Amino acid sequence: MTVETTLRVTVHYPAAEKPYSADNVERGETVGQFKTQVLHTFGLVEGPTERGNVVTYALYHQKSPLDNPAQALGSIADDHEELQLKLSQEITQG
Repeated sequence: MTVETTLRVTVHYPAAEKPYSADNVERGETVGQFKTQVLHTFGLVEGPTERGNVVTYALYHQKSPLDNPAQALGSIADDHEELQLKLSQEITQG
């Protein structure tokens, strides 16, 4: 049996026209590394807004937040070759 070293990852973001798909994502890539790439692809920036609010984004897998940026995507996918994630915007009023 061959063990796959990469994943196909799809990220659904409600405000985007279409989901972000990435083939051949290394299973060892971390949530933090991948989130940075996803935000860049969707043209999103975390941080304070002009109105004093703070915007952050969170990745979710099966309704569970992926809040450990050091967690490897492969550990989330387990033995699956595909990973479906959702991106959610969170606004904290300042």
